[in-house]
Amino acid sequence: NNDTKVDVTLSDMYVGLKMLARVQGERRVEAIRNLHKASLNKDIEETVVVDPGDYTKTSVTDRRALLITPARNRNSILTLKANDEDEGFYVVEKNVLSPSNEDDVRILKNAAHFSIYAQYIYFHVRDVATMDFGLAEDSTSFFRDIETILEDHSYSMASVGMEQTQLMHANFFNGICQTPYAILLDGSVKSVVVAVRGTSSLEDWVVDLQYVPLPLDQVGKVVGYGPALEGHHCHKGVLSRAKWLYNDIKKNRVLKRLFSDESPYRNYDLTVVGHSLGGGCAQVLSLMLRPSYPTLKCFAYEPPGCILDDKLAGECEEFITSIVRNDDLVPRITQQNLETLRDEFFDVVARMKISKIKVFQDVRVPCADEDLQRRNAGVLYPKGQASRDTPFYSQIRKFRTERAEKNKQGEVSVKLYIPGKLIHVVDAPGSETTKYVPYWANRYDFNQVVLSKSMLSDHAIPDLVSILKSIDLEEYHEHATFQTSDVTEETKYRFIGEFICCSYPHGKVPLILTLSSIIAIILSILSNQVCKFVTRTTTIVYPNGTTVPGTGVSAGLYSYALQQCINPNACDRSDAEDLEDSKYCQPYPGIVERDSNWTASNVFSALSVVFGVLGIVILSFSTCTKMKRNKWIIGCVLFLMATLSQGLQFLFLNSDLCKTWTHPITGALSIADCSLSTGGYYGVSATVLWFVSAVGCAHMTRSLG
Repeated sequence: NNDTKVDVTLSDMYVGLKMLARVQGERRVEAIRNLHKASLNKDIEETVVVDPGDYTKTSVTDRRALLITPARNRNSILTLKANDEDEGFYVVEKNVLSPSNEDDVRILKNAAHFSIYAQYIYFHVRDVATMDFGLAEDSTSFFRDIETILEDHSYSMASVGMEQTQLMHANFFNGICQTPYAILLDGSVKSVVVAVRGTSSLEDWVVDLQYVPLPLDQVGKVVGYGPALEGHHCHKGVLSRAKWLYNDIKKNRVLKRLFSDESPYRNYDLTVVGHSLGGGCAQVLSLMLRPSYPTLKCFAYEPPGCILDDKLAGECEEFITSIVRNDDLVPRITQQNLETLRDEFFDVVARMKISKIKVFQDVRVPCADEDLQRRNAGVLYPKGQASRDTPFYSQIRKFRTERAEKNKQGEVSVKLYIPGKLIHVVDAPGSETTKYVPYWANRYDFNQVVLSKSMLSDHAIPDLVSILKSIDLEEYHEHATFQTSDVTEETKYRFIGEFICCSYPHGKVPLILTLSSIIAIILSILSNQVCKFVTRTTTIVYPNGTTVPGTGVSAGLYSYALQQCINPNACDRSDAEDLEDSKYCQPYPGIVERDSNWTASNVFSALSVVFGVLGIVILSFSTCTKMKRNKWIIGCVLFLMATLSQGLQFLFLNSDLCKTWTHPITGALSIADCSLSTGGYYGVSATVLWFVSAVGCAHMTRSLG
């Protein structure tokens, strides 16, 4: 929706985003380096920012202890937060959930318990309704008789491990406004649960992208807030879904019946849950239902980052808890974050000082933290030093001016945030297993899209459910939030386990070896299959002593071709120059018996292919990932075996076919002489190339010590 177009191709997007991820990584390393230096100089107090929402303040000594020692049930950890002003990072101290705080324990326990509903609403609820309760496959709703819903207990979710949960109502229709959801009764914690499904269809993606803020003035009057919501705003797509959910719940009267005076469940809690887009819908639906159900709670798992305006998001902390994992992309998707990402992307592309193909080759090679600054400096001009007198930079400047003018107009200027309290669950790899640390974040912490390998996988709800259920606040968290060793120290760079296609972590030698071994395998197969491995000339001696030239034959390991006269009118069959191969290969007749040398030749020719293929597999992996020394040793052995097998293929020259042979019927003696032909030369070439590959693997083995 812009008049100005910027010349950016898909390849620009790839290298630009990969380089931007490295730039972000360099900024994080720089913040950690500064913190480490400050801890050594004992001025860490000036380096660490205490989050205003934290209810504890740690001494300087304790802060340094956070960096260098694991502690049991410690009150805080140090995390990185993007700086809105200078595009860098700074270190912030955050409170972890404490086992000594009853509210922390209760909230985490409930978040773990209700997360299963946010997961099961995707598929399990529909499966149970269809297979256990007889719902038709094409049905879009599951209804129960509102009059008997309080007495009928035959709709248990036991088939999916939820014995004390009853399915009360469900909608499975998915449209732009309509969304699948379910109302369930959880007897184990005495709560009515409303679970809203997240993004799972094209319609859901359309709703996700409608993040323009809309006013809540009229909504507040309808749901019972009066003028309290005037001046507040909400995500457009989520609001449309929440309105439909609110009206449908009012229409089916299930909640009203469950909390009626005659209901045995009238004292149950009401909990609204959802994941992703469903989490955002659950948050706004909770806001709309709260005047009718003042004690309700909401748990939103990895919701979108732009749901309510700042003030209203803060007012929801009493009843909404949002959970975010690691670098999850979705909670960081806001209008402002996406525009910042776009501007930084343009900046990185404009700063490239080498050709795009060289940048492409560079970003495909993994980069250790200690090498980020050096590698980035080799690709990018320092910030502010790139030439601005280019057509591309002119396009960027014009584009940014146009976007800034549009952002000043309309509702898009209103910033939206994740509402309620926020728990950020971070992965902390330990010595044996990965542990997970939950800490209290705030809605301002997710002010940058983090480009990481896990930014998409961190959004998976099954993983989050398992993590929340596995967290034990009483256990020892044996991890360091940041690596405290001096990141400028020279370290050995290893990429064991990193797999990036054609990244050449060992250089170009493995590529050359791979190509030579591929040529070898082609030549080896050809030498095995052609019917011209050797050219066989014969002299036939009949029992009466008569000697005549025999028919020339091109013999292969599995088939042969007769030779014919070039000029039938003047042909001396004893002269090879007068003969040529026929165009047809045919298998040996049954009367031809293979001796041990011939059989061995067949076996070794097959083994050379097998050993060669296995060696090629190892070489192919070496062009994509860093391999340990023992893998190169295996490759060397395989290619040596291929070389030996290919060489032993020439036992065929010592077979009876190439010496003397007595015809079983006529008794004539065939005295043969064999010389290498096309297939034999293929075999010789393959043998040489296999040996070259073996020598190359041996060289790589030595280079790795």
